[in-house]
Amino acid sequence: MRIRNIFLVLFGLFVSVLSAQEKKVLSISDCDYWKSLQNSIISNNGKWICYEINPQKGDGYLYLYDVDNQRLDSVIRGKGAVFSPENDFLAFKIVPQADSIRALKLKKTKTEKMPKDTLCVWTLSDGERKMYPRVKSFSVPLKQGGWLAAYFEKQQNINKSTYKDTTQLVLEEELERNIETKPDSTRKIKDKKFESEGTQLVYINPSAGDSVSFSQVSNFCVPRYGESLFVVESTGDSTEHSSLLRLNIDQLAIDTLFDQQGKVENLVTDEHATQLGFLFSPDTVKYKTFRLFYWQQKKNELSLVVDTMHSSLPKDWCAHAKGELWFSENGDKLFFGTGMRPQEEPEDTLLKEEKVFVDVWNWKDKRLQPMQKKNLQKEKDRAYKAVYLPLKGIVRQLETEDFDEVSVLDKGNLDYVLVNDYQPYLRASSWSADWAKDIYKLDVKTGEMELIQKRVSNGLGFSPEGNYLCWFNPSDSIWYLNNISKRTQMALTKGLKVAFYNELNDMPVAPKSYGIAGWGKDSKYVYIYDRFDIWKIDTQMKSAPVKLTSGRSASTIYRYVKLDKEQKYISEDKGLFLNTFNEITKNEGYGLLKNGKWNEFVDESVRFYSLSKAQESNILIWQKGDFNNYPELAFSELDFSNVRVISNTNPQQKSYNWGNIRLVRYNALNGESHQGLLVTPENMDKDKKYPMIVYYYERSSNRLHYYYSPRPSRSTVNWVNYASNGYVIFIPDIVYREGDPGLSAYESIMGGVMSMTQQFPFIDSENIGLQGQSWGGYQTAYMVTRTNRFKAAMAGAPVSNMTSAYGGIRWGSGMSRMFQYEHTQSRMGGTLWDKFSKYVENSPIFFVPQIETPLLIMHNDNDGAVPWYQGIELFVAMRRLDKPAWMLTYNEEEHNLTRRANSVDLSIRMMQFFDHYLKGKPAPVWMEYGIPALQKGEDMGYDLVE
Repeated sequence: MRIRNIFLVLFGLFVSVLSAQEKKVLSISDCDYWKSLQNSIISNNGKWICYEINPQKGDGYLYLYDVDNQRLDSVIRGKGAVFSPENDFLAFKIVPQADSIRALKLKKTKTEKMPKDTLCVWTLSDGERKMYPRVKSFSVPLKQGGWLAAYFEKQQNINKSTYKDTTQLVLEEELERNIETKPDSTRKIKDKKFESEGTQLVYINPSAGDSVSFSQVSNFCVPRYGESLFVVESTGDSTEHSSLLRLNIDQLAIDTLFDQQGKVENLVTDEHATQLGFLFSPDTVKYKTFRLFYWQQKKNELSLVVDTMHSSLPKDWCAHAKGELWFSENGDKLFFGTGMRPQEEPEDTLLKEEKVFVDVWNWKDKRLQPMQKKNLQKEKDRAYKAVYLPLKGIVRQLETEDFDEVSVLDKGNLDYVLVNDYQPYLRASSWSADWAKDIYKLDVKTGEMELIQKRVSNGLGFSPEGNYLCWFNPSDSIWYLNNISKRTQMALTKGLKVAFYNELNDMPVAPKSYGIAGWGKDSKYVYIYDRFDIWKIDTQMKSAPVKLTSGRSASTIYRYVKLDKEQKYISEDKGLFLNTFNEITKNEGYGLLKNGKWNEFVDESVRFYSLSKAQESNILIWQKGDFNNYPELAFSELDFSNVRVISNTNPQQKSYNWGNIRLVRYNALNGESHQGLLVTPENMDKDKKYPMIVYYYERSSNRLHYYYSPRPSRSTVNWVNYASNGYVIFIPDIVYREGDPGLSAYESIMGGVMSMTQQFPFIDSENIGLQGQSWGGYQTAYMVTRTNRFKAAMAGAPVSNMTSAYGGIRWGSGMSRMFQYEHTQSRMGGTLWDKFSKYVENSPIFFVPQIETPLLIMHNDNDGAVPWYQGIELFVAMRRLDKPAWMLTYNEEEHNLTRRANSVDLSIRMMQFFDHYLKGKPAPVWMEYGIPALQKGEDMGYDLVE
């Protein structure tokens, strides 16, 4: 019997090993079919759950789960679903087939139009689905109402041969049968000689089967509570004529509120459709001057609020069509945009060669010229906030050219707004990294403005009633409270023996706060975070601050989760729903803090995603996963009981060799204790040796339980792809010292590599590579100038010369790079002229002769974060000194790759590069011989040179 048991054990081991060997190795092409679960939503009553599962390439599915009946249904290519507020239907788009779109793009024909989206309305009570083809957009009331507005594209000719699925073609013919129109016999549509931009809009009640159709609609508005529908029909003979119509939902009657020659823009109502605002211009010229109109249901009265000019607006200003038009939640304010009255452009009488093209840089400019140019179109289209108070008939300009940023609090319900003045600090922000502002209170009724607080840069929070400002002062690390009405200030956290600043900050800049959790009823209390805990602080300072949680002793972070997005206050009576994260174990969980007692619902070695609660029930939806398990969608009770998983996103994963991950600890060369991550192949044989790639950025150990989908690389090694292909990946945490970013990285990385090779004999210490992107790319470039320990290295978008990069521009934003080097990520702690030797010491370019490690660089010619010339400087220096170096420059690409084809290419080349140096495989053609410019795009050079 014992011999037989031994045989069974051996046979089981053999089967297990054989099974592991039979698993496939991940390839780049496999990534196309790896899927992601997205856009999960739950109905208000908690009885229906909807989500999408989409592959990286191709067509996905939309799923609908019936909670009561435990039934799952699906629709191919469903996107952007919305539940009705009354829980009676689900609306979403069905997008065209991916291969149909691709086929048309390959044709490159201008006459054949692309297929359009189809609207699907799924009635939840009986499962009936109705389809409406060529939909442009749709809108559902957010609060209540069983109607849906469907806005359609213009009819077009579609080549039927491009469709493999003929369903959408049939739907085109059935559209009119699905819509039972109820036209208003009193309205007459004018002759359609005018080329209207408007198309058909249909308001549909899926449950009752009612629908009302409108023609040539150019604009429409669905109120939050859905009592009415407002549409603009654009018709005309030789010029545009706009008719503004209101559909009364109860009676299905249509009223004409406005009917004039001209154009209507920016239509908006209050929540219950009792007020309406819109912009209108009778101008027939290209650059139109708009007027602001206001309609009130109670008086059934339409009034002109702002004509082509108004005494309350700056001279030559008017209502601006680019501005946002919206009502406050309580309906007592109508916010709109204003700006300079548009002018016709003068006739151009100069030839191009006769014009002057020059940028004048002035040392007094608040913003550098590149930053001004980057925001040029935004500034041209700029609209400044203004407000109309219907009850008082007051128009008030809020933003001006001098004070151009106003914050509107509490959904516009307060009688004042905040004016944020960055001007005093704007010029110095180029090098100070201090984006501070002065805050003023502007009374919308009186126009009076008063200073609340000077120089606020972090941790800003206003109470829901707007009577308190809570802010964090980085200079003394204290939270302060300003009583706005009494104009008093008090220090809330002074004397508390706990740090409210970021304790892990290692940049030469004042550390930021951990933020505010929220406010108690009537703002009697404010809840403030430290690194681990939540503090309840009396805004009247009548009682001592109370620490509600006990996270510090256990290294557990507690954070408040706002389940009801409409809730203004934290209610201790109901309890605080909290998320937890342990910095040591990396466990995550949830629980309820009520009456001073902590009730832990869940605490696991996983990561949670996308938690959401049904508005009218205690049903939660959430995703949970770890490195080995995709975060599937589940639902449960509020206390995480009765859990049911309802998705199965990547069942094919079980057929592939995956990886495993562990948390590791090591000492850096300076003796400090660090954490890191070690990823190993799933089928690893501990008696064999595996090449290792060291990947880094800053701190990454908190990502222990993240799931990594196999996908083409935008710039970095994909941990799962490389583990599947027989690599070990080591990810060390890096802690920095001011003025020594390169040396700090060296100490952390080298200490970690020495520790890993000593702890784990399966790591091939003779075949270790480095890989990093951006800041990680800089660290790679630095490392290879300081050690020949590594067989190969890949640096993505590296800074190679801090002395030349320091005074450069971040072209993506137009900002000077000085702030980054002095105070943020580069951590130099001073100017180039004050710390010149440190800048040189930390610049790899000055130590290129010491490089012996083959280096692959990726640096793209449209990189807006790290200038392209930084990669060029490093490459041409290595080339001159006959150092093995390659540089991949993807044309018109960003800092990280954006086009999938380029990502696939980078993934192939980077794997071939490491395979050659760390596994001894033959070099590919592109590494051995290069790719001549004449063969660019024709010969990729992937073939291996035998």
